[in-house]
Amino acid sequence: MKHVKKIALFIFIFSTSVFAKIQPSKESLKAAELDRFKVMIAADKAGLEKSLHKDLYYCHSSATIDNKESYIESIVSKKTIYHKIEVEESMQRVYGNTGINTGILNVTNLKDGVEQPVNRIRYTGVYIFEDGRWQMVSWQTTKSPK
Repeated sequence: MKHVKKIALFIFIFSTSVFAKIQPSKESLKAAELDRFKVMIAADKAGLEKSLHKDLYYCHSSATIDNKESYIESIVSKKTIYHKIEVEESMQRVYGNTGINTGILNVTNLKDGVEQPVNRIRYTGVYIFEDGRWQMVSWQTTKSPK
């Protein structure tokens, strides 16, 4: 009987820790945003596919608009090369399965192998918690003075 209790306890602990699902929270929303920045810098197509919602509306600071497919293509094809993304300020808000990230980023791109001047931008990113993960559905940036 002792062995059965030990086995049941082990299974319970293992199943709750290993198979624990991400829950919509400020912490998981912030982690999703930081992970998205990493896959952008890495030009990781699979990571981008996973972090971006199928209905993505991405508005760059230049007012250029991308959908999910065109945005991923611009990164994977190296048309846009993100070299560094540094978070200066960020705030997360969660309303059920909707999350909003706002803040200031310092973004450095590469062009022809040369680091470009830092773009300081204010941003708003809207995420949907769907299929057990946060997916960015909308992005809007505005250039901000240094």
